[in-house]
Amino acid sequence: MGKLKWYIVPALAALARNVKGSAQAFTPVELSAWATSERLEFPCGMAAAALGTLKNHGYVRPEGMRRNKLGVVNRWFVTPLGLQAAQAALRATPAGPAPDTKALATCLWNLLRIRKRITAAEAAQTLVDAGDAFDAQVRRIGTLLAAWARHAPKAVAVAQKREAGRIRYVLVQDVGRWPPPSRAGQLHPSDFAHAEEIPAMYRKAPEGSGTP
Repeated sequence: MGKLKWYIVPALAALARNVKGSAQAFTPVELSAWATSERLEFPCGMAAAALGTLKNHGYVRPEGMRRNKLGVVNRWFVTPLGLQAAQAALRATPAGPAPDTKALATCLWNLLRIRKRITAAEAAQTLVDAGDAFDAQVRRIGTLLAAWARHAPKAVAVAQKREAGRIRYVLVQDVGRWPPPSRAGQLHPSDFAHAEEIPAMYRKAPEGSGTP
């Protein structure tokens, strides 16, 4: 699969930060303002181009027009799939939120990233506190590992050989700090990790860099 157009991730990340639900309307002008930052220029024309591409992916939909003092403007809405894509894209950015380091999925994923190969019982021996229902936690961990192997085969796979009769899972590809998808159709930050380089004409020099 080729690289994403450079404007996709900034546009989706801006929507993630500013659109609270699929019933909230916005305009290309607003998207332009949201995506523009101290490092990036995102003019209205680029916002319109981004919306056209996002529409083709099913992430946004146009619906009617509204007249204001500046004339007639197009109104857009983010679809439920688009809301998920927006959060995944935001997580893919350097300034995006980090996963909950105390969540079981995050702890298990980090352990697999380190060890490369693991069974549910081995993971439980490391992650489960004394006094917890060990067998129940092994089943819970096993369910999560199996879900990763099923829904994110590019990241996790079932080893051909078992370990003492237990299923062993192997790391296929490190997809970053966020745990792999655990359900069908779930988008992941790695889906938005590879995009074209931002053209120089849209990049702003950091303040104090001395670049005109």
